[in-house]
Amino acid sequence: MIKHDQFRDDYAGGGVDPLGTRHGPYWLSNITTDAYEPVDEMTAIDVLRSWASQYGGLPKQVEEVLNHEVYALIRAATSRYRLKELGRSEFHDWGGVHTEFHELIVVDRASRNLTLIIAADD
Repeated sequence: MIKHDQFRDDYAGGGVDPLGTRHGPYWLSNITTDAYEPVDEMTAIDVLRSWASQYGGLPKQVEEVLNHEVYALIRAATSRYRLKELGRSEFHDWGGVHTEFHELIVVDRASRNLTLIIAADD
């Protein structure tokens, strides 16, 4: 996944840059398999729920979409991984633009699906 062109996205509005060197707030070269840690279902959901509701309650329609489109993937997964906080020293040249950046990898071996979930704001 780390080597895929679609992984070259700074998540600050520019989209994927197939020749890019950034991923979220980090230099792409700082993202390795060791940068991820396994998390359980509740931790993964709590990370996203806390991020989504950081400024107050969510409209019912948004909460329903999260439940059916995002949390359902997490619940069905056979494994889940979270990108660790790598620290400011690993940021790219303007990596501090993200107020928060959360990344989850959700793997469902039964359906042979891998999903990357990003929650970010700037």
